[in-house]
Amino acid sequence: MKSVPATTSVASGSGPDLFESPLPDQELVIIAGKGGVGRSTVAAGLALACASAGERVLLVDAIHHGGTRIALASETLANDGQLLELDTVTALDEYLRLYLKFPIPASRLGPIARIFEYVATAAPGVTEILTIGKVGSDVRNGEFDRVIVDAPATGHVVELIAAPDNLGSLITVGPLADQTAWLSDILNDDDRTGVWLVTTPEELPVSETLELADRIQEETNVGLAGAVINRMPALIGADGLAEADALAAGDGGLATAASMAALRTRTALRESTRFADVWAATGLPWITAPVADDPVAAVRRTWSGRR
Repeated sequence: MKSVPATTSVASGSGPDLFESPLPDQELVIIAGKGGVGRSTVAAGLALACASAGERVLLVDAIHHGGTRIALASETLANDGQLLELDTVTALDEYLRLYLKFPIPASRLGPIARIFEYVATAAPGVTEILTIGKVGSDVRNGEFDRVIVDAPATGHVVELIAAPDNLGSLITVGPLADQTAWLSDILNDDDRTGVWLVTTPEELPVSETLELADRIQEETNVGLAGAVINRMPALIGADGLAEADALAAGDGGLATAASMAALRTRTALRESTRFADVWAATGLPWITAPVADDPVAAVRRTWSGRR
């Protein structure tokens, strides 16, 4: 993805430079990050922005945790967009239907269904290949202009996107080998697939997000595409910080509020700068989404405003 440095910055007159970034170029966009940073918010906001731009969008909750549906709330994806919530049984049904032409969904086979689910859950990599296989088939079929995945947290997303390559290295012949081959082709094509990482401007999320970026680059062949610093507070300028420090030296509730406001700005500025300094080595874009009463709408405006 191409990126052009913006003239604005995180804080007025200070902070790391932002990148101007359009909606992602890739058909398959995987939203990843540690728990609690707002992956579902970013995925839902991006899906709504893409739908508003005229795209038909498939938004995938890869672990059926309910957060994606909650983030969308009453919003509807335009152009007949869809939300797909994947669990092991649903993914297995889809796998058997798509690849083995199984006439009856496994979930309707009574006791046999429990055997299928046990195997899918117990065997290493099976759940991941079922999930990413369904996602990949939707990209391959071309029914949607964009497939956006609200992915599992942190290390689990590495296992998910590495599953076709890992399984392909073990199984080299047969239908499963054919499936993993074309899945790998989609996932490993930077023009078709990209991972966007989500963090918040806090010490632990930034550290874990940078570690996740390293893991994705070292352990998979799937390309990073960009990053979102979510829940970025409105930052106090230098004069405001000096005033807040003076108030914080006093007593009472006002002093406590001033101290917290100053700390929040300094933490956000320090951690966003730390993230940007390391992220700059990738040459990839990053954007911020502000703290807001309606976080999905804020993310949607962030993406739409950079179209």
